[in-house]
Amino acid sequence: MNKHFLLFTILVFFTGLYLGTLRIDIPEFEKQLHIPLELSVLLPLIFFGFIKGSCNYIAGRLSDKLGRKKLLIIGWIVAIFSIPLLFLLNIYTIIIISILLAINQALTWTTTVTSQIDISGKLRAGLATGINEMSGYLGVSIGSLLASYIFKISFVILLITSILAVILSYTVMETKTLIRENNENIKIKWIPITRISIAGLLEKFVDSSFFILIPTYLLLQHYSLTLVGLIVSSYAFVWSLSQPLFGYLADLYSRKFILILGFILMFLGFIHYSSYPMLFSVIEGIGMGMIYPNLIAAVNDIINEKVRGKALGYYRLYRDSGYGIAGIVIPLLYILLGFNKTLLVIGILQLLSLILIL
Repeated sequence: MNKHFLLFTILVFFTGLYLGTLRIDIPEFEKQLHIPLELSVLLPLIFFGFIKGSCNYIAGRLSDKLGRKKLLIIGWIVAIFSIPLLFLLNIYTIIIISILLAINQALTWTTTVTSQIDISGKLRAGLATGINEMSGYLGVSIGSLLASYIFKISFVILLITSILAVILSYTVMETKTLIRENNENIKIKWIPITRISIAGLLEKFVDSSFFILIPTYLLLQHYSLTLVGLIVSSYAFVWSLSQPLFGYLADLYSRKFILILGFILMFLGFIHYSSYPMLFSVIEGIGMGMIYPNLIAAVNDIINEKVRGKALGYYRLYRDSGYGIAGIVIPLLYILLGFNKTLLVIGILQLLSLILIL
């Protein structure tokens, strides 16, 4: 494996570790502050989703002009500034933490996945994206697991991760120089990319459920923090480990078939979730492992490498804005329908995504 490809793999692991830790910390903070479930779902997802989505697009465009490395370093410096807020907890600092998390995730994840596709080349985009997302979401699952066991000192994980990531970011190469294609056919095909992007947005309703709704609901049902961490991390763990396999298979055979199967599994995993939360979390993880790297790779399939950052940033703008839209819709569904029916509706949305990719 290319040395710098490996370094970017480690860096995106740090990105996931940072996110996974806060995925456990934020619901626990909200529980301690007695914030109602509907509000606790609404606020972090809206701020995280819309800001991350917007920053994804900005980061993508800037990375084509300024390069990937500078944005990566800035993203990790932002992460360090959020850590002192963990000692000044109230509803406002939780919002600010969510905003800084969104900026960190947009700048660091966008630049690592773009850089790894730069290194691997267009024909292996599915595999490169799969490895990137595997490493990132392996970090998410480990971060969630660690935070559930050592919640009181989880800020140490965040601090060490941020410092190491800043140092490592200075050692990686600028991959923009590796772009192989010329300036012919540089125009972006916006309509097919938008269809793929909307499918990505709808997929984020699933991940949003694991971000706030599912852990908060299970905590209110008197599941232990450790068990909630295991359930949430099982989803992220299966998702992360399966992505290189499904990205590789899609590169070799049919990307569309893998995507169809993945969306169907994500529907099945949300049929009466509360009966078997661990089992259904694993099913959701497999489905997400099928679609997550391959939606990004599907965008890469139809664009010129010269505009890769911009095109992937556009896709990630839609996809991660799904967090914000889900943050508005999920609490309303929960009030009207309850927990299981809310997840069932989210599962049905995954079936609707099939129309967009067929």
